[in-house]
Amino acid sequence: MMHTMKFFLAGLVLVLLFPTTGLSGPPQDTLQNSVDQVIILLRDPAYKDATTRPEMRAKLIKTIQSIFDATELSRRALAANWNKFSEQQQKRFTDAFLTLLQNTYLDRIESYSDEKVHYVDERMLAADRAEVNTVVSGKGKEIPISYRMRNASGWKVYDVVIEGVSLVQNYRNQFAQILMNQPPDALIDMLVKKS
Repeated sequence: MMHTMKFFLAGLVLVLLFPTTGLSGPPQDTLQNSVDQVIILLRDPAYKDATTRPEMRAKLIKTIQSIFDATELSRRALAANWNKFSEQQQKRFTDAFLTLLQNTYLDRIESYSDEKVHYVDERMLAADRAEVNTVVSGKGKEIPISYRMRNASGWKVYDVVIEGVSLVQNYRNQFAQILMNQPPDALIDMLVKKS
């Protein structure tokens, strides 16, 4: 009994001394590395300089794109409608949807002003799927953001849940309503116009 208690206490001390050891895995590590890269770019004085900003913005977009699984995000946003799209339409939709998301959320990302990202936990949803829960704090607010990720030759984000609202579910409802009355090309054209 005493040996078991010493082993338990030693384990507890290790967890308290090294809180990230054992609590995070490849999904969280991958996400954290990407978020850190985004923050480094946003803090770079070159990002504020009008002459170098376009180049820095291109780096930011590339970094963000590297962590997202655009095809899986698009497939989930269309749900059953995905199979009604031809392969070419799926590609066009994915490109248009990704551009729309970039343009919609880039302004929010660029308004970053030293908010802190706290990694709360990582849950495995299946062998190839995980959810990494974070809280962004700053300006007197705390915003819970969960990243749903899947492992397909590396961990990538396929959905973001902000304050309980799923990005994929939100768009899925909108797209389903449009596709009830419009063909796939009409939806793609709408996305291109909004981008």
